[in-house]
Amino acid sequence: MKIVEQFIQSKSGNIDQCEDTFYCNEHFAIVIDGATNVSGRQFSGKTPGQLAAATIRDTFLQLNGKEDIIAIIQSINLNFQELYKTLDIEAEILEKPYIRPSAAMIVFSKFHNKVWMIGDCQCFYNDTLYQNIKRVDQVFEEVRSIILKGELQAGKRLEELLEKDIGFELIKPLIQKQYNFQNATPISTLSYGVVNGFSIPPELIKTLEVSQQTEFISLASDGYPRIYENLEKSEEELARLLLIDPLCIKENIGTKGVTKNNISFDDRTYLKVRIK
Repeated sequence: MKIVEQFIQSKSGNIDQCEDTFYCNEHFAIVIDGATNVSGRQFSGKTPGQLAAATIRDTFLQLNGKEDIIAIIQSINLNFQELYKTLDIEAEILEKPYIRPSAAMIVFSKFHNKVWMIGDCQCFYNDTLYQNIKRVDQVFEEVRSIILKGELQAGKRLEELLEKDIGFELIKPLIQKQYNFQNATPISTLSYGVVNGFSIPPELIKTLEVSQQTEFISLASDGYPRIYENLEKSEEELARLLLIDPLCIKENIGTKGVTKNNISFDDRTYLKVRIK
């Protein structure tokens, strides 16, 4: 496989703060999106999302390329357990799931000719966009949108809400509770898959079959509302939405907007590879 286009950017503009990462070799192409820090905790200067993304990426360096997603998750989880031991948080993460280092991940396997999606991520190939949107996020996005629209209706200025996102602060305790649905029974519509060192019900892993005729595939984190067949068009669409909806409460509804001094609402990564 060969990288055709790649781009990664932090929402703050400072790449050292980015919780996304990517990796590509002859076997795998992956994009990893470390979860936003809602605990306020850092470990050795790194956020939980950064630690999760690095742990997952390092695991792929150890794989031979023939593993399926179950074997991949097993290898990743072993490394997560070592991470939790090193950080001495094995007991704490059971009591407070929201402090767990965790990440969304999308993987293309050349050997299996499949895409595996865990959590918020997306890919584009053969003129089709595939996304993996969490129901629980949609619920909180709608709540935040209602709160901020109400503030605007009451006379608050856009600039005030960009400086202090009242909506996010109010849903933040709810997002912390959301972690109870991570890798939970798929019977609940609010359950979702995430890579965090714990087992993932297979039903929460979205699998896409990629035809042998497919030449290119693009993978991305949800820092793009949607992606297209190339980076330029994906960036253009993001720029349009950031201009018309910086609070992310209308066309690009989200759990957070473009806060003061940031350049976007989330970190973003785009990776396009030639697979044939």
